Amino acid sequence: MVRVMSLNVERSGHLDRFVPFVRQFAPDVLCLQELVESDVPAIMAGAGFRAAHFAAMARHSGEPGETPFGVGIFSHAPMQKTLSETYAGGGDGSMVLDRRTPDTRVATMRFVLASAAIAFDGFTLEIATTHFPWTPDGRPSDFQSHALDRLLALVEGRAIVLCGDFKAPRGGPVFDKLADHLADNIPPAATTTIDPNLHRSGALELVVDGLFTSPHFTASDVALHPGLSDHQGVTATIRADLKP
Repeated sequence: MVRVMSLNVERSGHLDRFVPFVRQFAPDVLCLQELVESDVPAIMAGAGFRAAHFAAMARHSGEPGETPFGVGIFSHAPMQKTLSETYAGGGDGSMVLDRRTPDTRVATMRFVLASAAIAFDGFTLEIATTHFPWTPDGRPSDFQSHALDRLLALVEGRAIVLCGDFKAPRGGPVFDKLADHLADNIPPAATTTIDPNLHRSGALELVVDGLFTSPHFTASDVALHPGLSDHQGVTATIRADLKP
């Protein structure tokens, strides 16, 4: 079994909150979204990880030196293979994010699926993470729909655990279409994965963070953890199912 954790860290604003939690919870694998590349060494040192894979989405004008931000995977075990697969957006990870309009955002952003294959106790876990395109108020868009189709094409047929911030609420067409292809492991009773105290919009009843599994894996002990960032952390235990 493998202990995993996923969290949108809102760039560099919550290092002092989530790094001590990660160190105490001690996941085997950690997936982060809105991760600033220059924070990777501090997270590795603070939580004792041996390996990391970072995939840039864009450069953020609010960070010193316009440091790239994106998604990342951390592991205590060596990574056998890593991938960074772009599925939407007009950027290549090196452009400065233009936040003036929704169109300029997606034109300068790279939406990427970062994945890593890691060997654990006789089976290999492929875990992937992404930060999906945002829309105002969680309303679905044609861009999200097309992005989802390309994301699903990337994960089709793979034995995979997919986690991340999907920017589309459970109960809507984007999240639910994803759940038609992979098992949704966020507890049914959960009404939000947004942190009510740390998110700039306050308490939002939106389940937008996900932990999905292909039939090759099962997730148990799934829990949400507030107080770490503007989103809640998601933790779970993953086991291999030898008869998918």
